[in-house]
Amino acid sequence: MLLIESDPNSISSFIESFESTEATNNVDVVSTGDQALEYLNRSGDYTEAPRPDLVLLDLHLPGLTGTEILSELKGDLQLQQIPVLVLTASNTREDVIQSYEPHANAYLLKPDSPDELDELAQAVEDFWLKLVHLPPK
Repeated sequence: MLLIESDPNSISSFIESFESTEATNNVDVVSTGDQALEYLNRSGDYTEAPRPDLVLLDLHLPGLTGTEILSELKGDLQLQQIPVLVLTASNTREDVIQSYEPHANAYLLKPDSPDELDELAQAVEDFWLKLVHLPPK
């Protein structure tokens, strides 16, 4: 799983919650839009990066925005099959629409409490990593 998130506090919380789930053994993190594209394209500092099974993407990042990353991902024939879950604090109609237009697989609001984050992590694991049959790498 690749977490694209710029807030250090959110990163720590997400990693703790997602790594406590059974199916999520590895969470890699990048903090900027530019790093995200390098990671996904296996360039720059990320030439050995694994292809993630799932991407959790915040919309508000330094450099390229989450919406720009999503458009790049879904426009790339080699990357477009990776499920992308937008995970953000924004609940604006515009952000929701701008996420689904380039084909985000889901739009999720960041939980307010650690317990809610644990529930979200478990739900993501149960659906996206256990029930869904993802395309081969």
